[in-house]
Amino acid sequence: MRFLHLRLLVSSLIVALASAASAGQKVDIYRADTLVKTQSENERNAAARATFGEVVVRVSGQRSALDHPAIKAAQPGAQNYLFGFTYKSSSEKITVDGKTFPAVGLQLNYEPQAIEKLLRDSQLPLWPATRPKVLVWLVVKDPTGLRLVPEVTDLQAMQLQAQYRGLPLSFPKLDLEDSLSITADDLWALDIEKIKTASLRYKADAILIGRYTPYSLGPIPPAVLVDPLADEMPTDTAAVSSLASSSAASSVALNGLVDAAPTSIIQGPWLGDWQLLHASNDQSFVDETPEVKGLFVSAIDHAADYFANQYAIMPTNQGPQTIVLRIGNITSFGEFKQAQAYLDELAMVQRMEVMKVNAEGLLVRLTTEGDVKLLMSTLALGRRLAPLQSDTLVDTPAGAVVADQTPGGVNDPREVNDPNFDAEVMAELDQALANEQIPGVTPAPQVQAPVYGGTAENPLIYVWQK
Repeated sequence: MRFLHLRLLVSSLIVALASAASAGQKVDIYRADTLVKTQSENERNAAARATFGEVVVRVSGQRSALDHPAIKAAQPGAQNYLFGFTYKSSSEKITVDGKTFPAVGLQLNYEPQAIEKLLRDSQLPLWPATRPKVLVWLVVKDPTGLRLVPEVTDLQAMQLQAQYRGLPLSFPKLDLEDSLSITADDLWALDIEKIKTASLRYKADAILIGRYTPYSLGPIPPAVLVDPLADEMPTDTAAVSSLASSSAASSVALNGLVDAAPTSIIQGPWLGDWQLLHASNDQSFVDETPEVKGLFVSAIDHAADYFANQYAIMPTNQGPQTIVLRIGNITSFGEFKQAQAYLDELAMVQRMEVMKVNAEGLLVRLTTEGDVKLLMSTLALGRRLAPLQSDTLVDTPAGAVVADQTPGGVNDPREVNDPNFDAEVMAELDQALANEQIPGVTPAPQVQAPVYGGTAENPLIYVWQK
C-alpha cells in the first residue's frame, strides 16, 4: 500500500506512454549479407573486402568515408575486422565470369569495437545503432492520374538503400482506416496536418513524403497551404488545376484502396519532391533521375545524411565532456538499475557516476563523447527519459512525452519536495544503494573534464519512463 500514493501520481504519465510514439529502432549495423559460390576461405575474404565499405558507410553515416585514406588502407584486410560468419542455403544464383552457379548465403558479422576504433582513429563520426524509424508516404502522378503507392516491388531500390544506410523504414497499410484519413490529393498537395494525423497510428519517429512524376507530365506543384479558418479556396492556380485533374483518379484508387500500377513502361526522366518531417526540423529536397528507382535511392541518402548529422558522435578535439542530470520518478532499486543500464549503454556515454540519491531522484554525472545537444537528441530518440523542462536545447520529436509541469501534475515539484512523499520508499532505495558495492554509487570524485552542460547546481532535469 505504501506505493499507492506514488502510483496515483504517475498514472497519467503511464497512460501517456501507452500512446507514445516508438522509441527508435535498433539496427544491426555491423552485419553484412552477401552471396558466394563456395564456402572457401578465399571467397569469404573476397566477400569481406566487398562488404567492408558498406559497413563503414552504415556505421559512420558518411558516404564520403569510403574515400578516406585510412579506410582504403584497411579494406584489403577486411577479414581482420570480422568476429564471425554464417553460411545458409539460398535459392539465388550467382554469375561468375559469365557462368551461373547456385549461390550460398553468407552472413558476415563485423567486430563493433574494431570498426569503431578504425573510425575514431580516422576522425570519422560514429552513428549509434538506435536509429529513427521513418514512415514513408508516396504518391505518383502518371498518365492515369494520381495514386498512392503501396510497398511493392517497385520500392525494392528504396528498401535496399535503406538497409545499406541502416535506416529502418515502415510503410502505411493503405487500408480502410488510411482511406478515411488521407487521399492521394492530400499527399500531392502536401496537407501536412492530414499527413501527420494519418501517421499517428504507425508511431514512427519521422515521416518521409515523396511526390514523383515523369518529366513529360510537367513540374510538381508547390504545397497548397490551406488556412483552416479561411472560407476561400487556395489561390495557387497551378496546384488547383493539378488537384482538379487528379480527383477522379485518386478517388478510384482509394475506392479499391490502391489502384494497380499502369502496365505500360513510362519513360523518364523522373522528377521527385521530398519532405522529411522530424520534430520541427522539416527538410525538403528535389531530384531528377533517368529511372524512377534513382529517386528512391537519392531520397534515402538525403534522409540518412540528415539523421547521421543529428545523432552521430562527431570527432572533436575538446575531449570528454561532463553533463549532470537529475532523474526523477525513480522509486525502487530495480528502476535505478534500469536507468543506470540504459545510460551506460548509450554509445556517447563513457562513464556514469551517481552523485546523490534522495527524494528528488538521482543526481548523475555523465562523462560523454559529445555535447549537451547530442545527448538531448539521443535521449529524445530513446524516450526512456523525458525532459521535465519543455524549453530544451533541442526540439521535442512529435509523439515524445514531456513530463507534466502544471501545479498538481504528475511531476509537480511541490509533491516531490513534500517530506511525506513516499519517504519510506526513498529511504529503502538510499539504503539499498549504500549497500550495493558498485562503482559510482558513493559520491564520485571530481572529473577533470570541463563541464559544458548541466551542472550539480543547475542540472538537466529528466523523468524516468516506467
